[in-house]
Parts: sequence; structure tokens; C-alpha cells
Amino acid sequence: MINTLSKCLLAGLAVCFTAIPSMARFDEETYDLLRLVESYGVDIRFNTAVCDGYTHGTFKVIKGLPILSLCIDPDQITADDHDTVRHEVWHYIQYCKTPSSSTVLHPLLKDSDKYNELIHYGLSGFTIDTIKSDYPDDDELIELEAFAAAELLSADFIGETVVDHCIPIRTNRPIEGA
Repeated sequence: MINTLSKCLLAGLAVCFTAIPSMARFDEETYDLLRLVESYGVDIRFNTAVCDGYTHGTFKVIKGLPILSLCIDPDQITADDHDTVRHEVWHYIQYCKTPSSSTVLHPLLKDSDKYNELIHYGLSGFTIDTIKSDYPDDDELIELEAFAAAELLSADFIGETVVDHCIPIRTNRPIEGA
């Protein structure tokens, strides 16, 4: 599944994660999270055409195949790279729990009080406003949830959430990129 470039990038991530002391946004379990979602059938791609200098990563489903694309410099893994992995994997979890009849992702948290608590605890007002202005209205809820989850939750906890809410290889249904 993983081509040679991807293996090199994953190896770079693994080395970097073991060499970096624990900091607020670096997460030593990020590599394991990537391996977990790959074992569930998510195609992990690095530095694809979506990487335009502004995009850090994407999650989309093409012909039933969930694809997580990451835009990283394997020689200089940053805290933002860890954050991007957590964010994009959260979109995968949203995909797992989105009704099969839907062609757009739904937030994982259905209870509006819990959803709002996560968003307002995890994100500043400025960040919320920026996300709302940067994303289409239809994507605001999922993006706010994914940004807050990436900010607040560890890669290990997000991995447990994958196990709790996802099953390997989903059915074919179209969902546009998030």
C-alpha cells in the first residue's frame, strides 16, 4: 500500500517523533495513529498535488477509498504536522459516523451542548471566526470540530476513537473532500 516515498516519509516521522521531547503540540503517538488508520484501509499519501504551500493536508473519499493526504517536509517535522494528522484523522472518524445516505461529512458530536463546549474550549474566538471565513458554510461544523479535536485531543485518544467508531474498509459512497 505504501510506496517508497511514503515509506521514507513515515520513517522520517518515526525518527522525528522519538527524537523530539514532549511539547504541547508534538505527539509521540502520531506515527502509530497513521499506522492505525492505514490498517483500517485509509490510503495515506504524502506531498501530492494538493500541497500548494497553503494546504497542510486533506481527507477525501474517492470511489469508496478514504484518502488522507499530508503536506510535510520529512526533514523538518513540525508541531503543525502532528496537528494536521490529528485534524485529518478526525475527518476520517467523522466519515465513519456519517450516515451512508449522506454525501457530506457530519460532525461526530451530535449533542449541540457537547459540540459547542468542545469548540469553545478548544478554539479562540479569533480562530473560530477565521475558520468560518475560510471554509464554505457547509463545512464549518466539521472543520470547527476537527480543529478543536486536533488542538485538545492526543493522537492516542484519537486512535481509540477510530477503534470505537470505525471499521476497516467502508462501502463505496461519494463524499467530497473536507
